[in-house]
Amino acid sequence: MLFGKFEHNLDDKSRLTIPSKLRNKLGELVYVTRSIDGLCLEIRTPENFKEWYNELKAQSALSSTTRTVVRTIFSNTDEIAIDGSGRIKLPTNLLEEVGISKTVQITGAGEWVEIWDKDKHQIYSIDAKSQLVEAAEKLGGVN
Repeated sequence: MLFGKFEHNLDDKSRLTIPSKLRNKLGELVYVTRSIDGLCLEIRTPENFKEWYNELKAQSALSSTTRTVVRTIFSNTDEIAIDGSGRIKLPTNLLEEVGISKTVQITGAGEWVEIWDKDKHQIYSIDAKSQLVEAAEKLGGVN
């Protein structure tokens, strides 16, 4: 499971050091993609990415909705090796897609890791915290 919150900076070559706590669980090769909502980037292990792919593949290819989701996800995904210094080079097009410039918030999201622009994450977190109880109740209640 991937969890925690870490603040880091991109270097001049758009490389990001993955915190060791997360890196040890991710392995040497990851898939980086734009999140469905376009708010951040997601880092997934090859196993997790394949599970996600299989879920999508199970949907009807005749459905325009399925084709839209598949096209958007796979055209905004890159396979990236974690280098010997624990860094990944984030594709410029993906950084621009989600508005990441320099300072990022790296967050564990259970089965994947999210990379946010720090300021956008702060705004999102405030909204999410204010809606947490209501969202939890919609999912079946708060224990």
